[in-house]
Amino acid sequence: MKYLLILIVLFFTSCGNIQDKVRNSIQSDNAKQIRNNYKEIITLLSSYQSKLNKRNPKNYNLTLVSVLKKNMNNNENTLKLFKDELTNPKKYTDYLNYAFDKKVDISNRNDYLIIGLYKMFYSAYKMDTKYKMFALSYNLDDLQKAYKNLQVIQWKIKFDKNIENKYLFLTWQNNWQIELADKLQHSKLDNVFLSQLVNISSNNESLLDPSNSSFEIITSKMLLYMENSIKKLHAEPENLSTEAILSFIFLI
Repeated sequence: MKYLLILIVLFFTSCGNIQDKVRNSIQSDNAKQIRNNYKEIITLLSSYQSKLNKRNPKNYNLTLVSVLKKNMNNNENTLKLFKDELTNPKKYTDYLNYAFDKKVDISNRNDYLIIGLYKMFYSAYKMDTKYKMFALSYNLDDLQKAYKNLQVIQWKIKFDKNIENKYLFLTWQNNWQIELADKLQHSKLDNVFLSQLVNISSNNESLLDPSNSSFEIITSKMLLYMENSIKKLHAEPENLSTEAILSFIFLI
C-alpha cells in the first residue's frame, strides 16, 4: 500500500518527464505502441503540411499554419475555422469534405485539408483522453473509419479536380505536366508542341523526369502506422478497392 501511494503521488504531481516514465512503467506494450503510432503520424502530418504549402503556395494562410502547428506540438484540438458554407463545422469530415469541394474560389484549401486530417487522427486515437493504460481503451471502429477515410483522401489528393478541370492539390505532378494540361484545355494535342512548354524549353524539367512520389510516400507511412494500431487491437485493417474508393462522394 505504501508503494502504491508513492506511485500515485508521483503520477499526479511530478514533472512531465517523471510522469511519462511512471505511465510507461504501468502501460501495456500495445497501448504504448498505439500512442507512439499516433505521435509518428502527427510528425508525418507536420512534414506533409510544409511540403503541401511549398508546392501550393497560394492555398494557405501563414497565421493558420503557425496556430495548427502549435496545436499539434501541444497535442491540443482547439482550432476552429469558419468560412463561407463552412459556418459551423462540428466534425473533422466537415473540414475534409470542404477541402475537396470542387468550387474554384475556396481560399486556404491546404489549411482545411490539414486541419481536417489532424482532427481526424486526434479523434480516432481518442487524444481527448490523456492517458490510456490498455490498448482496448482505444476505439476500433473509430480507427477503422479513419483508416478508410485516409485511403480515400490519399486518392482524392492525387486525382481530384475542380469544376475548371484543374487539380485541387499539386503533389505528384511535374510543372510541365500542369502547363500541358492547361494548354490542352484550349487546344488539341496536335497543336501543342512539348518542346515549347516553358518548363521544358528552359531546361528546368525533362519529359523523362519521374513524378514526385514523396507526398504519397508520407500518406502511405501514415496508413502503415494506422494498420499497426488496428492490428494491436487484434483486428485486420479494412483495405478499400479502387471501386470502393471511387464510390465515396463524401468522407464518412
